[in-house]
Amino acid sequence: MVKISDLEVGQVLKNEFEGITRDLLKQYAKASGDTNPIHTNDVVAERAGLKGVIGHGLLSFGFISKLFEDFLEHGKYGKMIDIKVQMRGMVRCGDLLITEATVNKIEGKRVHFDVVQTTVTSVDIKDKDGKVLKQFEAGERGYISEKDIERGLVKTKEVPEGTLTYRERIATPGEAIIELFE
Repeated sequence: MVKISDLEVGQVLKNEFEGITRDLLKQYAKASGDTNPIHTNDVVAERAGLKGVIGHGLLSFGFISKLFEDFLEHGKYGKMIDIKVQMRGMVRCGDLLITEATVNKIEGKRVHFDVVQTTVTSVDIKDKDGKVLKQFEAGERGYISEKDIERGLVKTKEVPEGTLTYRERIATPGEAIIELFE
């Protein structure tokens, strides 16, 4: 059961999804009716100035609303009042999509959240000598730009296979309000 007394400012709701694939984008295109080929066809996406297909904005948004619907157990404990987001970054195949909502204010039965959806895009894994052991789609297609590097979005971390290079950026910031029934 979700109660106001169980929540506090600074508390974080979080979801991670690592299944952004071309097959998922094709299924979503069919189900949603958004058949714009920049979401399903690399050739068309490249002609449009992209380096490959990109996820549908509303698919990404769906993970935000899902976070709250799961938290509220699909209307059992409360309802969504408002969600406002800015879609700033593209979601690509292979991305890890992290959705976080942080409680910033509680007023009566209403809970206000800051929402941040982040993409983590793996580029490659290198050994200690700098030899590429594994290259991901982002590395193959050149998804990482000089601008990403200048902004400090490209990072490395040690993984069992070697050193992983990845980009981590905010794709969708926003805010949301829910109201609990208690």
